[in-house]
Amino acid sequence: MQAKRAIKWVAGLLGGVVVLAAGGIAALTYALDAGALTPRILAAIEAATGRAATLGHVSIGLGLTPRVTVENATLANLPGGARPDMARIRHMEANLALWPLLSGDIAFTRIAVEGADILLEQRPDGTPNWDFHPAPRDAAPTAPAGAPPAAERPRRRLAIDVVNITDSRVTLPDPRLGTVAIEAARLQGLGSGGPETFTARLGVHGATLALIGEVPNDPAPIRATISTGGNHLTAQGRPGAAISFEATIPDYAALRPLLAALAPTMALPPALPPITATLRLGPDLRPVAATLQAGEVDLAAYRPGLRLARLNLAAPGLDQPAEVTIEASQSGLPFTATLRLDRPGTLLPWAAEAPLGVTLQAEAAGARAEATGTIQRPRRLEGAAFDLRLSVPDMLALAAVLPDPLPLRDATIAGRITAEGSLRGPLRIEALRIDAPALVAEGDIRLTPGKPFGIDGRLVAARLDLDALARRVPAAPAETASTPAVPPPALPATPPAPAAPPPAADGERRVIPNIALPLAALATWHGQLDLRATQIRIEDMDWRDLHAAITQENDILRIAPLTVTSPGGPVQGELRLDRHANPPALALTLRSEGRGLDLGALRRARGEAPSVEGRAQVTIEVTARGATTRALAASLTGEAGLAMVDGRLARHGLLRLGPDLVALLLPGAPQDGLALRCLALRVSAQDGVATTSALLAETSAGEVTGMAAVNLHSERIAARLLPDVQLFGVRVRAPVGIGGTLAAPRIGVEPGRALVQVIDDTVANRLWRDPTVEWLRGQLPGGHPAGACVEQLRLARMGAAGPAPSAPEVVPGVPRELQGAAQEMLRGLFGGPRR
Repeated sequence: MQAKRAIKWVAGLLGGVVVLAAGGIAALTYALDAGALTPRILAAIEAATGRAATLGHVSIGLGLTPRVTVENATLANLPGGARPDMARIRHMEANLALWPLLSGDIAFTRIAVEGADILLEQRPDGTPNWDFHPAPRDAAPTAPAGAPPAAERPRRRLAIDVVNITDSRVTLPDPRLGTVAIEAARLQGLGSGGPETFTARLGVHGATLALIGEVPNDPAPIRATISTGGNHLTAQGRPGAAISFEATIPDYAALRPLLAALAPTMALPPALPPITATLRLGPDLRPVAATLQAGEVDLAAYRPGLRLARLNLAAPGLDQPAEVTIEASQSGLPFTATLRLDRPGTLLPWAAEAPLGVTLQAEAAGARAEATGTIQRPRRLEGAAFDLRLSVPDMLALAAVLPDPLPLRDATIAGRITAEGSLRGPLRIEALRIDAPALVAEGDIRLTPGKPFGIDGRLVAARLDLDALARRVPAAPAETASTPAVPPPALPATPPAPAAPPPAADGERRVIPNIALPLAALATWHGQLDLRATQIRIEDMDWRDLHAAITQENDILRIAPLTVTSPGGPVQGELRLDRHANPPALALTLRSEGRGLDLGALRRARGEAPSVEGRAQVTIEVTARGATTRALAASLTGEAGLAMVDGRLARHGLLRLGPDLVALLLPGAPQDGLALRCLALRVSAQDGVATTSALLAETSAGEVTGMAAVNLHSERIAARLLPDVQLFGVRVRAPVGIGGTLAAPRIGVEPGRALVQVIDDTVANRLWRDPTVEWLRGQLPGGHPAGACVEQLRLARMGAAGPAPSAPEVVPGVPRELQGAAQEMLRGLFGGPRR
């Protein structure tokens, strides 16, 4: 009976508790729905944050896990903020677990937030609006009698199983990030004593970021991953200890909008290769090790034809050697480069600066380059000195990676490179040594970076083979051909109406080559270079003692002085090329020195039989415009002269004149050659039309005078030669006309008729009354207008004095036409000198 009575008491007691609890919950629900408790809740929020708050509607749902719902809640911003409210929440639900309340703890099984809009900003004085200051209390609450001290009372524990956030956004104070949209976020295990995990999908500047992380209990490390597209960044570590980052970036395009927002002033690369990288930070959050691997990517946006195949970086420690290896190709030419740093930590701004050892190796097309040295102040790139060594089987094979390389083969280049200040500034190459079959030289060069780059210094060559170094340039496009007009039989007494001169017929052979000037190569540099060479190879001839002071400034190349000793004798002059002019303008002066040039020695140096034996004074002073040799010839203006006394017209020279012309000019001349008592030639050119103002050859068989005109554009010629020969006591003076082209001259042509094709409408009026034209037309009676031998030599020397011809040797009783042969026979019999 007593047991039954006890059960009834317990049941009644529990029933009373349930009724009281149900009544309490019902009363609480009614109070929240009626808003009776809202002022107390708002006062608690304001006391905790120091900010005013509003609650649109608060309700509670009954159940084993009561659900509290809040609609349209706000939290005030600081005065002077961008908007009145710092935070707005459209809807929030919280599920409260009842059982932990019995032990004094607070536990939520779920908190859901929807439509949150949070503004984080700083006022002009720097005060952040997320810095909350609780309201001060008037007095501390008094503990109940007999209660333990506050330090000994158990702390209430707050735990939240799950927090879900959707359709929300947070505006950050950093304008580079702006507003972050929270599409969905989930946090688990807050205050549970176990690992806390989180996942989120965020939207930042059009990029969608996925976050996954875990925060285990200390001392376990933190792990977190952020992803966008196929790109992933993972962090793992422990605060106060090492933290490691690992990045995988296969899709740079998905990451580029975010990077552009984070670094608005940085010029981002248009493309990046697939990248895998690691970075390890120490307890002070400073890097201690790194690796990077990059895959294939087209880098044509940086340089046309450039493509990266692979890039590796390995830096195992700040005080351990680091290495960067690059495999790439330029316009289809593969190359590799390796950079080694002995202590990369010296580059970091917080490390003690110390000398940095550097080694750079590169290889392409069989060529190998290595530079080893030290940078004394590596963070400023100052105090650098490197020893350079380069071996090149064929430098032209490197044309894809080197600007305008010299055509050197089997070359070895060595020197020491020092920086005058920073490596970004001028560099000096001291003790430079070049050893190749085409060039053996030493010198000191100063290079100044830039476009164009600067070259200053000296270069002394023991051997310089310009034939081997001659640049192979493609021929310029051929001129448009047209059918030449049929010339009239003779020039009229008055100038004809202007008519364009016919160019060379299509397919007609040319004597003047069409070679482009190296204007692009010259545009890559500027400065002053003193060049000296002991032995020079030019046109299969050995020259010596070259000295050229080369200066290029403001698009003007000048070589002055220019001195060299040819196989025939010394020559000096200067050259000026103005690339800025349109078309480019060239000025050239050359003059023989001393006794003049030995013309026979020049021919023999080329392995050819000499045409003329003897020494001649040669002078050239011309200007021209154009980008090719033919364009220069077509605009040639200036003077050229050749004067020789006591020379000899060799047998090969007679053969070059041709038997028909020799028979007309020097009938009966011996076939083994003629003595040249006097040879004078002066050519004046203007706008590509050259005419002779002196033309005289006085030989042992007779004298030849005349005049000629050449159009250097069409290569048409017109000449009227007048021999003065005694043939068996009879004086022969029969004019000989020559027409046609330089490549195919025709003998016996009426000079006046040929002149029509030489003179174009731009120079016809100017030359019409010129003595050359008058004489070629046969309008000027009498002898040659320039005078006799002495006067002709003076004209050929540009008015300068020079040696005079010796008196002619005469063998008594021998006709004039046989004097040369008789004199040669007597010299042979009596041992006299032979010319």
